[in-house]
Amino acid sequence: MNQRPFGPVVVAFDGSKAARAAAAYGAQVANRRGLGLTMIYAHQPTPMWGPATPILDDYSWERDWIHQILSDGRNEVALAYPELEIDAKIMSGSPAGAIIDASATASLVVTGTHSTAGIIGHLAGSVAAQIAAHAHTPVIVVRETDSARPHSSASPARIVVGLDGSDESQRALAFAVDEAVERDASIEAVYGWCIPDVHDIQPFINSTYVLEEEKAKADRLVSEAVSGWSDRYPDLAIMHRIVYTFDAVDALLQAATEADLIVVGSRGHGGFLGLRLGSTVDGLIRLSSVPVAVVRGEYAARR
Repeated sequence: MNQRPFGPVVVAFDGSKAARAAAAYGAQVANRRGLGLTMIYAHQPTPMWGPATPILDDYSWERDWIHQILSDGRNEVALAYPELEIDAKIMSGSPAGAIIDASATASLVVTGTHSTAGIIGHLAGSVAAQIAAHAHTPVIVVRETDSARPHSSASPARIVVGLDGSDESQRALAFAVDEAVERDASIEAVYGWCIPDVHDIQPFINSTYVLEEEKAKADRLVSEAVSGWSDRYPDLAIMHRIVYTFDAVDALLQAATEADLIVVGSRGHGGFLGLRLGSTVDGLIRLSSVPVAVVRGEYAARR
């Protein structure tokens, strides 16, 4: 179960537009839950001197610069949430490593990404993907655009969650329910299924009856997955969609048009539709125009 429901919301912060969007998002979550916010700048100094050079304090300018970035970010958040307890700190190490370490005592990690599709975008989103793959607590990845900020319009909020029948996706559903109840949002559970062809030999299946049978099994599985939550929260609107697809990322992105959050589970090396973390979660982080929550490890509903 989730052992840190009252830990702080940790935000990876480096002063960029993506980090400021993450700080705004994390601050609203922390304020809504009555938790503290911890803003972390991960710093790994680049050596300036060789081994024979006397050790001098030549990094003071760099530390001052980082302190100023953190101070500016903290002041921006405090202006919007004056009652929020905010801790801003510098941690040594790589950005992903420092945030993963901090996640051990956090209730949630929020990190920004400015990645886009393609090879360049893959590299740009690599830190967020590493954090999502290895953090000890759920991670929400937001973009630097205004659409990445928390829902604040008058229209009903909506959360999309990917299901595949695994324990990990069940924990993702539990997280989605927590978020939906907290935000007064609806949930759309997306279950992707497919039956591949064996090319150059013969179809793996050749009967429409079998296709309909498999579709019915998928529909029954997702119905059973959400029924317990519907019984527990009768006022919570939970819809589900069965999608025949070979592309988990595309299925979720299509369902999440104008949604407020996509939630997926992860084993750390696998997940939705049996695809690997690198192809599904990383693809969502690079391509989604809405925040993506990745739930891995042990998680139990907060309520």
